[in-house]
Amino acid sequence: MTADLRRSLLELHRLLLDHQRRQVERISGRMSAAELLQAATEDLRFSWITELFGPIAALDAAHHDGDEAAAERATEQLRALLLEPDPEGGFGRRYLQVLQEEPAVVLVHRDVTAALR
Repeated sequence: MTADLRRSLLELHRLLLDHQRRQVERISGRMSAAELLQAATEDLRFSWITELFGPIAALDAAHHDGDEAAAERATEQLRALLLEPDPEGGFGRRYLQVLQEEPAVVLVHRDVTAALR
């Protein structure tokens, strides 16, 4: 995994968390950093983002361990999620919506998809 891809994936994940945080804060009020961490791991409103985090973590671990087969599997999962998001899937539907609302996500999406091709 290139450093640029890793950096872009982590930035994308951060932007998606920030977006979801703002959505939740509109309804429930301000969240502390600790509340965000808890919500990101336990709150169903954040669960769609987990579909992206899993392959990112798997890719990072595979590269750390030198496991090329696992790295390729994780990369394929990321390609499936990001190159052609499924508008009917949980992640794809929400991700396509965020792409319409967040210019910063569009820019990072461009970088990630270029690195995944």
